[in-house]
Amino acid sequence: MISDFFKSKITTTFAKHPVKVKYGHESLPLDKLVAKTVPELTNGASFMVNPLFSSGHSQTAYTAVNRFDDVDQVYYMRRILRIESDSKSYEVEGEKMPYDRWQGKSTIALDYVVDKKLCVGSQEVNRPESQVRALLPRTEYLDLSLEQGLLDNDRPLVIALHGLAGGSYESYLRAFMLEVTGPKYGFDGMVLNARGCAHHTITSPQLFCGLWTNDLRYVINEHISKKWPNKQIFLVGFSLGAAIVSNYLGQEGDHVYKNIKAAASMGCPWDFPQSSTALVETYLGSKVYSPAMCKNLLRLLDHHYDSSLHVEEIISDYKKNPEKFKLQNLRDFDEAFTSKLFGFNCAEEYYRHASPSQRLLNVRVPLFIFSSKDDPIVGSKSMPHTEVSMNPFVYMIETSVGGHLGWFNARLQRWYPKPLSALFTAMANSTIESVPKEYLHKASDGNWKHDRIIQ
Repeated sequence: MISDFFKSKITTTFAKHPVKVKYGHESLPLDKLVAKTVPELTNGASFMVNPLFSSGHSQTAYTAVNRFDDVDQVYYMRRILRIESDSKSYEVEGEKMPYDRWQGKSTIALDYVVDKKLCVGSQEVNRPESQVRALLPRTEYLDLSLEQGLLDNDRPLVIALHGLAGGSYESYLRAFMLEVTGPKYGFDGMVLNARGCAHHTITSPQLFCGLWTNDLRYVINEHISKKWPNKQIFLVGFSLGAAIVSNYLGQEGDHVYKNIKAAASMGCPWDFPQSSTALVETYLGSKVYSPAMCKNLLRLLDHHYDSSLHVEEIISDYKKNPEKFKLQNLRDFDEAFTSKLFGFNCAEEYYRHASPSQRLLNVRVPLFIFSSKDDPIVGSKSMPHTEVSMNPFVYMIETSVGGHLGWFNARLQRWYPKPLSALFTAMANSTIESVPKEYLHKASDGNWKHDRIIQ
């Protein structure tokens, strides 16, 4: 049928013995819970796509060239959170681990989703001295005396992580946050902006990478759990943010924070080396997507050079002698900067260690993977089907059309916000039951201690 040509069809992968959850008076395997509460996320389901956007490239391009400023308008209050690494640490197998190496100088930008009425219309009110850039539209600094009341212990919280060099303003993120925090679902919302992103002025000489999970760890361990100890937490990551969420859950394993109820990984680069290759296999990838990513990251270096990054020798050398650097695509940037700044010898070594697929077997909270088979950015040749089928906690949804963080339906509205919100709601109202040990597997520990970067 010709109508099938304009459908994005869904296929699913999950373990033979999925984790069971108590939902109401029933005990259901994870796949049956999905079928009962969100049938549009089951095998064989589909959604209609616009004939003009029936390919991965068109879906991706539509995301890239539009800011969608007139839709999905989310309002934020920004909290600049200091990483107290001079006085706080966390433990892994009895050993104390640092959050970072900057002795309390680092900050990150948390954006709370708020009602429009709370925004007074001035970005200068409550601005910390460390922050020099003007905030993005619909974002204002938080009066810290109001922070405790922003979130409700009785409402679940979604913490979202954006894609490479993005931020809370990204349309793919706003579409979901507006839905899940709206009146139908009633979640609280927060965006964890990567260091230096979304007009955050960094205060220590560090940005981010796909394996830098400590900012998320710090927010959960030292902020959310202390201020709102009974709050259910849901995580959602997009693209690079999906890799960070997935790596974090894989690192935490059996010791994951008890209030994390579920997570979603949207358009994740599961195998960084393969994704790096897939990105430049097409003309658009090699000539448009990858060079644009490189330029966005170079722009971040420029924005933060004077504030903190000038102390890093490799960045200082680049600023003084840019002709020495061949920087045409994303891999060039990772080879020159990302790998070196995070203690790796080269981009390939960083890519190998950062690949979330190698930690997927360790995940111990329900993780819902959303991916599109026509994603031109991260590719689909290395999707972790084997690991998913071995882990009772993981449920993977693959669409035939969707591109990279597109998933636009026939009305050119994003498809995933409603089903993902419904899925998180179902998990908020359920309880995970124990899993027999014979169904659980453990990933290797990697080549360095506790599978962590100590930065």
